[in-house]
Amino acid sequence: MRPIIWLGLVLGYGMFNMAGAADVNHALALSVVQIQAYPKDGKIFVGSGVVLDHNLVATNCHVTRHAKAIVVGKGALRYRAASQRADVKHDLCILEAPGMQLPAASLGTASRLSIGEPIYLYGYPRAIGIAFAEGRIEGLHPYDGSLIIETSAAFVQGASGSGIFDQDGRLVGLATFLSAGGKAGHYAIPADWIPGLIATPPQPVEPLSGSLFWENTSALPEFLKRNGRWGSAPSVPPRPR
Repeated sequence: MRPIIWLGLVLGYGMFNMAGAADVNHALALSVVQIQAYPKDGKIFVGSGVVLDHNLVATNCHVTRHAKAIVVGKGALRYRAASQRADVKHDLCILEAPGMQLPAASLGTASRLSIGEPIYLYGYPRAIGIAFAEGRIEGLHPYDGSLIIETSAAFVQGASGSGIFDQDGRLVGLATFLSAGGKAGHYAIPADWIPGLIATPPQPVEPLSGSLFWENTSALPEFLKRNGRWGSAPSVPPRPR
């Protein structure tokens, strides 16, 4: 069995300090933020997100779905989310944080990616600061009108919602889930789903209901079924840093 594990629980090995990759345009990191989600029980879930414009941030719903309050952070700056747009099935949430003045990422599309193409990942692993990973496209799996991205860029704790960028610096996906056991597969949801969700009305920040496509074992996409039996890990939030 190769269970699907939440990125917030996984300790991978592929992300490192950005100083080691001088040939990459690390200005992309300016659009990547940390997400702190606060359920009513006082715990904290941490993840990453990408700025879409001066007020909107894309992240994974599994980071925020238990939250009564959500904070977007960049360095010493903190912005409280006032509303959210949620597509729980696709594990895509868009937060609205008024007053945020950070550079926005340029949107790309997974449909223009090719197997073997380099990609660049920025996120907040283990809640200790921005980090970088370089990898390649290992698979492009059709699902709901777009492509789930499989990449060799390894994910680590706190990396859920990290931005995956193509060679032209466009956001093409968000790091989302992985399979464990044998050769782990690392998967990202496509940026193609973002415009449609932005067009929907915002909702209050409150706990979300529904199943994510990669954890619903009764309705898994075919490309996940082919890899054997899948499941989600128990949710245990990391300690605040």
